[in-house]
Amino acid sequence: MKKYSIALIWATSLLVATIVNAGPQVGVGVDQGFGVSAQFDNINLFVGNDGFSADYLFDQGSFSEDIPFNWYVGAGVFIDNDEGYGVRMPLGLKLYFAKNWNAYAHISPELDFDKGNHHNNNDNVQFGLSGALGVRYSF
Repeated sequence: MKKYSIALIWATSLLVATIVNAGPQVGVGVDQGFGVSAQFDNINLFVGNDGFSADYLFDQGSFSEDIPFNWYVGAGVFIDNDEGYGVRMPLGLKLYFAKNWNAYAHISPELDFDKGNHHNNNDNVQFGLSGALGVRYSF
């Protein structure tokens, strides 16, 4: 529980620090299950039926005027419902397809620090790859 509290405090502090100066983007998507997606400036948050994630986008840009996608790279944390938690690095694309609307997709290499199962009480560290897909509206 202590690990979950630390992750929640970290995500909340990032949100409070950026929400003052950023117009929110809110929508739905699939990341930690199906759920609600939000972006505040450089902070991506997701709350789904399988868990929670928070990412800080440390670099963003566009390819060229001919390519309608923007790209982003971030670092973040996630908590899933199977008592797992970890760190990840989303590598994504965003497409603005209508006024105030965008779609996004990313893949995330991740390190998952799961608690041991009932046969093995040792903690496990696993490398994995996850993905996300969603749509957001900018206010």
